[in-house]
Amino acid sequence: MSEPKGRTAMTSPRRRTDHRPGYPPPALTAAVLALITVVLALWAVAVIGETSARALATYTPVEATVVDEHTEMRLVADRRGSRPEPFRVVTVQLADGGRADLRSDDLVVGASATVYRSDSGAVFESPPARPGLLEWSLCAGVVAAAVVMALVSVRVVLRLRPAS
Repeated sequence: MSEPKGRTAMTSPRRRTDHRPGYPPPALTAAVLALITVVLALWAVAVIGETSARALATYTPVEATVVDEHTEMRLVADRRGSRPEPFRVVTVQLADGGRADLRSDDLVVGASATVYRSDSGAVFESPPARPGLLEWSLCAGVVAAAVVMALVSVRVVLRLRPAS
């Protein structure tokens, strides 16, 4: 069987170099892929940095006295949409004289309580949970996506080089 006239076999080493209408120029495609790769890599660094910081944070128990309470409206989202919802917030007086606000339904004004101060100075009613498998999987996924995008953009750039 012979090839139809005007067509080349799929195994031909020739590259398609003609511009196809409706497609962006290959150089623009390469530039956009490189930009997306850089943004994705920066996001990967930020996600890994934040997750690692939460995993390595220490929380020191501190005695505090609850001195005030108030209600704050926060935006809460669920499957039906988002809406403002009131949350009870208490102000605690720390042993060193500082004050901090924290969300609590259990602490009453005038009571002494043990709160937890992080390395960054944030105060919590109980120590936050460490990052779990989901957070670390997200980090790995973002890194993998950045690597794949880098490989694709390098491939597109290499295809732009003239054949010698």
